[in-house]
Amino acid sequence: MSGSTPSLEYIKIRHAHRQFITPEGGIINALDDISLPIAQSEFITLLGPSGCGKTTLLKIVAGFEELDSGDILLDGQSIIQQPAHKRPVNTVFQSYALFPHMTVGDNVGYGLDIAKVNKVERNQRVATALDMVGLGGIEQRLPSQLSGGQQQRVALARAIINRPKLLLLDEPLSALDKNLRLQMQLELKNLQTELGICFIFVTHDQEEALTMSDRIVVLNGGRIEQVGTPDEVYHSPQTEFVATFIGESNILSGTVIEKSETGIDVDCDGVTIHSLDTTPELGEEVKLLLRPEHLSLTPNGQEGAQAQLTMTLNQTVFIGSDYQLHGALENGLAFSALTRKTNTPLIKDNKVTLYYQISALHTIPSKKKPTKGRI
Repeated sequence: MSGSTPSLEYIKIRHAHRQFITPEGGIINALDDISLPIAQSEFITLLGPSGCGKTTLLKIVAGFEELDSGDILLDGQSIIQQPAHKRPVNTVFQSYALFPHMTVGDNVGYGLDIAKVNKVERNQRVATALDMVGLGGIEQRLPSQLSGGQQQRVALARAIINRPKLLLLDEPLSALDKNLRLQMQLELKNLQTELGICFIFVTHDQEEALTMSDRIVVLNGGRIEQVGTPDEVYHSPQTEFVATFIGESNILSGTVIEKSETGIDVDCDGVTIHSLDTTPELGEEVKLLLRPEHLSLTPNGQEGAQAQLTMTLNQTVFIGSDYQLHGALENGLAFSALTRKTNTPLIKDNKVTLYYQISALHTIPSKKKPTKGRI
């Protein structure tokens, strides 16, 4: 590829398989035929629940685990035969793994000391790395004299000082409090942009993935469910798992009872929903996604066709400027909305009318199965 768009061929994970035998004698397919191309200057996130294979994949790229079969290429060269310490890859761990008896400067410069870089260059590179993470001038402090966020920055400085081609981050923000975690999300993305190298980030936190990523790889049971931009995986999930794992979801299941050039009518256990999607066939079973934030208590005045649903309120939760409404539709299906308050009484057992743009409905492909990693 040419121009400003980076190639997606810098890193290639090819048909990666990894199995583990449980103490009971069972077999876990941690990675089940994973194939994934990654760009040179991309921030890509491996997202999924515990046990989905994301950390196993990261460890294999780092060299801490071995593949049963498959290959990993970095800049056109296979790296699976290289030991971890010889790969042009550095890892930032959840625990930071700083040496408590070493100063910040010595922690950051440890890799350069091992490589026997001369003292002048070593000190200059330590200072530059600390400046990049906003910690210039604290070289003489010990890790115990730093906050959690500062320790995380030191771990980052140590990881980038050897100028790796690839930086791996294994849930590095999970130990931080919420406000600091939000701050570090932005700083990490800015650092990745400044360095211009690939970051592979592992998390189970969907907010982190949506905030920082160029692309998100959603994993489930050792397989790739979907790969896409944050906008794509949030607004256009390709499987029900992705729809429910990322963000809050209302999933409506039903059968197509009418079809025309302008869309379909879906019978969802007595509640008829109109969708603009013309892909499903008459009689086909489909699932429709409607996010709670796409619902309001009044017509929103936007252009485009609108529709409405009637919900009986079970619970109302105030969360600042918005209200979470929980209840049930006329067919008994549990349903949620996130909306600003109006003059509508939000009282338990009251019926409320919810409005939404029909274009906000997303049809989850009914025949879509989790891919074995082929994109």
